[in-house]
Parts: sequence; C-alpha cells; structure tokens
Amino acid sequence: MIKTNIGNVDILINGQSFDYEPIKLPNVGKQYKVDGRYKVVVDNIAVNDETVIECILQNQDTLPLKINIEPGEDLALLSFMIDNMKLSIGVQGDIPSILYDYLNDRLRIRLTKYASIMKLDINIAWITMDNIEKEKIYTWFAADPTAE
Repeated sequence: MIKTNIGNVDILINGQSFDYEPIKLPNVGKQYKVDGRYKVVVDNIAVNDETVIECILQNQDTLPLKINIEPGEDLALLSFMIDNMKLSIGVQGDIPSILYDYLNDRLRIRLTKYASIMKLDINIAWITMDNIEKEKIYTWFAADPTAE
C-alpha cells in the first residue's frame, strides 16, 4: 500500500486486495516536481474473463475531497485535492475493450474479455503545493505512464 499525504492507495483486482510492490519513480522531471511518485505493475491479467482493477484512495481526513477527472490522449487519470494537496492516479487510456470509471474514491479499470493486454502500469503521484495555479498540473504529468 502506498501512503500519501492525502491517504493510502489500495489496489483491488476483482474485489480482492492486490499485494503489490510499488516501484519508486523519480520525483523530478522536465514538467513536474512532486513529493512522491510510484508505479504499480499489474501483470498476468487473465485474457478469458472480465477483470476489474480498482485504484482506491482511502482518505482518513475529515475534509471533503475535490475530485477532478483529468484524462488526456491515451491517458485515464483521476485526481483528488484537499486544500493545497493533490494526488493523481493514472493509467494508459483509450485501449480498445477497456472501460474507465471515475468514482468519488477510485479509478476503476474494467478489462472486458476482448481486451488484448496482459499488463497494466498504474502511476501515482502527489504534491503539497506552494503555488496552486502553477503546480496543480505537476501530478498530471507525473502520473502519466505513457510519458515515460
């Protein structure tokens, strides 16, 4: 489980907790500087059945989250904000036979039995911002797995 300043990120596959080993990624790139950045690899996805992967933010704070749906070209991305803190969860988007659901506490990826992938990378990035107008885009770039 990845622990962030907004909450912990848990991943479920078909309703079962996925025991993952997060891969630490650089916090600084050409277009961003974030507090934390990780990749989670979900591989060996069954190709015969529908598979549901959920990336859930377990927010322990009593402050309400602001939810932002922020997809891009070949990108499915959901962000959460509390005051000056932002967390983004991103996966490759626009893949045929894959449906993306943006919910209040999670990004749900539904791979139909016709999906042709066996591996999915999930990027998670977060920041505490000093200048919200300038820095709010940083997690969008940092959580885009297609930009690596």
